[in-house]
This record gives sequence, C-alpha cells and structure tokens, in this order.
Amino acid sequence: MQQHIRGNRILLLVGFFFVLSGLPEAKTLVWQDVANDLMSPACPGRTLINCTSGQSEQWRELIRQKVTQGETKEEIVRYFVELQGEEILAAPPKKGFALTAWLLPLFVLLNGAGLIVVLTTRWARRRPPTTPVANAPVPTSESSVQADTTSDVYRNRLRNELEELNR
Repeated sequence: MQQHIRGNRILLLVGFFFVLSGLPEAKTLVWQDVANDLMSPACPGRTLINCTSGQSEQWRELIRQKVTQGETKEEIVRYFVELQGEEILAAPPKKGFALTAWLLPLFVLLNGAGLIVVLTTRWARRRPPTTPVANAPVPTSESSVQADTTSDVYRNRLRNELEELNR
C-alpha cells in the first residue's frame, strides 16, 4: 500500500514539473522595450532608442531607473505621455479617433480587393465572343462590300484584290 502511495506521489511530482515547464517564462522588462515605443523629443521621426541626442540619452537613463525600480512598461509609457502628450508614442493608441490609423489601411485594402473582383467580373462578362479569322465569311456581293467602311485601307485593298481574282 505504501508503495502505491509513493508511486502516486512521484507521478504527481512529475506531472507538476511537466505542467510548470510548459508555462511561459516571465519576461523581464528591459529599457529597450520602452524606448522602442517612444518617439525622441530631439530627433524628429526617430524612436528614443535610435536618437543620439543628449536629451534622448537622459530619457533613456530615466527609463533605466524606472525599470530598476520595478515599474511596468505601461506605467513608464503613461509617465511619458503625461509629460509630453500622445505625440510621444511611436504608434497611435488603439482607442478613440486614433483607432482610424489602425483601421484605415485595412479598410482600404479590403475595398481595393473588392473593387478588383467586381471590375474583373464585369469586364469578363462584357467581352464579346471572338470568332476565328479563318472562319470569317468573305463578302461576295457588292452591296456587302459597300457596307464596309471605305476609310479602312486594308479593307479597300482586300476588296480590290478579290475583285481582280473574280474577273
């Protein structure tokens, strides 16, 4: 009986370690994660991590201090947004009017694809059936030849050559 309980305990421990090994590891926050999400105050169009100005270096140092104090990424980003406004964010927030910056490209892409599908089906339906040139009827009477346009040089030439052959 004791061996049975002992075997169950071992199975339980093995199962416990198996479950723990499948859990994702806790990600430690590094200052680069925060600096990638913030725009530089001194270098227009560059993130904080890519700017070489003195002010950006001061901000990176402030981020390092906040990370070592245990603040989360959201708290640090919120601090800089309160300090500078939402323009400091590298990507617009996914709420309110700024949500259009995320949804507009998707909207344009879907409408463009729909437009392509609609236009190609319309163009495919409008295409007249083509008849091979070899099977085209040759006009034999003069009235049908006169019905053709006389401005077409090649038709006139063909008509003249056919008239010469019929003589």
